[in-house]
Amino acid sequence: MDITTVSIIVFVSLTMTAVAVGMWARDLLFAGGGGAGSAAMPRRLRRIPNVFDAAPAKDLSGRIDQGFERLVLESGTAMTSTTFFLVLMLCAIVFGGGVGLFEDDPLVGIAGAMAGLLIPLGYISLLRLRRMKAIREELPVVLDMLARTTRAGKSVDQALELCAAELSGPLAAEFRQCSRQLEMGRSFDSTMKSLAARVRMIEMQILTTTLVVQRGSGGNLSESLERMSAVVRDRMMAYRQMMAATGAGRVSTMMVATIGPLAFLFLMLVHRAHLQVMFDEPLGRLLLFSALLLEITGLAWVFKLLREDD
Repeated sequence: MDITTVSIIVFVSLTMTAVAVGMWARDLLFAGGGGAGSAAMPRRLRRIPNVFDAAPAKDLSGRIDQGFERLVLESGTAMTSTTFFLVLMLCAIVFGGGVGLFEDDPLVGIAGAMAGLLIPLGYISLLRLRRMKAIREELPVVLDMLARTTRAGKSVDQALELCAAELSGPLAAEFRQCSRQLEMGRSFDSTMKSLAARVRMIEMQILTTTLVVQRGSGGNLSESLERMSAVVRDRMMAYRQMMAATGAGRVSTMMVATIGPLAFLFLMLVHRAHLQVMFDEPLGRLLLFSALLLEITGLAWVFKLLREDD
């Protein structure tokens, strides 16, 4: 690889590093954390609109953009979607450029760039999964506290404020944000709708709907919350039993789905001569392209099935 290509890769990597670090510092210092459910107080009055304030997109590109932004915000990190996108590009350039310079092969560099994109995406997806699991585990405790507080004669606003002050965790941070919104004069219906949009769980949708309906029509809220807490615990128990019963099948499915790309990367990095004929012959390139499309389709289908199980 010539010196010009090396210089371009180094320059772009350093530039994107500086931009990503600067934007991350801006998000951390001036946006109060920037992530959904952040416990830090915002340091400016004007809030930047995000995907939770927008209507669902109708076109494919809009759904991809909103899905990416929602993934970043729901992970609870102190980054915006723009900052994380720069981090993705930085990892792709650094990892792909480093591997390409070491092997002196553009195809190996492309494979390294793809790996550099997948590693941060996998990490932030794991953060989001852990955060949503923590919210689901914390929800019955919150429901019990709301039921006891309303039974003691407190209002729903005071019950939300008590949960925000007494509990610790991602769901408590969401209630702190609701309390701040109510203190600033936002309507109760809009606040609950925003909470349901930030925490996309069927249990949270039921809770927010119950609170809004009780706010308008009245009723025994404490008994409804106690029954809801029992239902949520039963759902969690059934979910754990289902996960335990299908664990072996899910692991084997993931192994079958990922063994092909891993074997291809191993042969490309270790035994490149075995794959060279696939790149040289037109039929080999057609087969590789077809295999790539089928693998992407299969992985998307598998991940969709696993997410529906969640």
